Amino acid sequence: MLVMLLPGGPAWAQALPTGDGLKADYYNGSNFEEFVLSQRDATVDFDWAFKPPVPGAKYQYFSVRWTGWLVPPASGRYVFHITVDDGMRIWLNDRLILNEWRLQPLSYFTTAVELKGGEPYRLWVEYFQDILDTRASITWELPNASPPPSSWHNLWGLTDSKPKPAPIPKRYLFSHNPRPPAPQPVQLTLPPEPPAVARAQPQTPPAPAARPIRVKPRRPAAQLAPAPQLRVVAPMPTPAVRAVPDSSRTAQLARLSVGESVTLPELYFNQGQARLLSAARTALDGLASVLSSRPDLYLEVQGHTDNVGNAELNRQLSQQRAEAVCRYLMAHGVAAGQLRPVGYGGTQPVADNADPAQRPRNRRVVLRRL
Repeated sequence: MLVMLLPGGPAWAQALPTGDGLKADYYNGSNFEEFVLSQRDATVDFDWAFKPPVPGAKYQYFSVRWTGWLVPPASGRYVFHITVDDGMRIWLNDRLILNEWRLQPLSYFTTAVELKGGEPYRLWVEYFQDILDTRASITWELPNASPPPSSWHNLWGLTDSKPKPAPIPKRYLFSHNPRPPAPQPVQLTLPPEPPAVARAQPQTPPAPAARPIRVKPRRPAAQLAPAPQLRVVAPMPTPAVRAVPDSSRTAQLARLSVGESVTLPELYFNQGQARLLSAARTALDGLASVLSSRPDLYLEVQGHTDNVGNAELNRQLSQQRAEAVCRYLMAHGVAAGQLRPVGYGGTQPVADNADPAQRPRNRRVVLRRL
């Protein structure tokens, strides 16, 4: 059971289900040009041997995107081993931990990451194949892994022998976030109490004392008019304020014709970075809501940069920015087939790059309807 593999993990992790694998989107073209199909892959460990990876895909010039969640069984330092031909890049919790996105022969890479046992990590893997070998494999070394048993292969433990990296088992890979939702506090609404009413009681003056002399007819005592009634009203509860997305902007997006574009002003980045700012995440929440309710909307998510630095590096950075937006939207319910990230670098400026005050406007993301 998974509970035996999670020492020191959080209490909720002991109730995690078994993983169901990663969501895999297959495309024709080396940059996700033509969507073919989606399926569930148990892990990333493939040698397609010059054959199409899925029905409808080409055996060369194709690309794959795997998305989901990784739940490590224990805390410690994990070493990932990558075997690839041609390009691969890997994000873990939106952090780029491997970027070998280029044409290359069969190559081998390693990267090490500190992970917490039982904690879900958002996993995003992209791969493209150009020509020749068709390999895509990710294996790992567990922290504090026990050495293999003594045998004649290692002279009965006399030689130094480390465990071999193995593919990530399916039970640690999830197509959705396995973390159970946090319980929401229950608020009881009590009916308002009936209003209390204070009444002023009329007072009658005391009767005059009898006199030993002649008794005059006594006039009836005048009654005081009752004082105005005092109504004590219980205070009404203050209605909760709920944040509402910018309806005008989302409506503008829904009205876009094919080929038209819109720039969300919140989708800007710090220079040289592809990390989403807090204002951008707020804007993307509204965008995700629109796209989830409109599966007929398909968008090209364009990344743009300023022209400072190397042009090719700027193109790569703009691609990473577009993919960061797509990852966020997909993590919030948008289908991968509705999005196509493309990086244009600094080739399409909208402001004067020579003016430092205007230059940040070029570090943007544009949405174009397909």
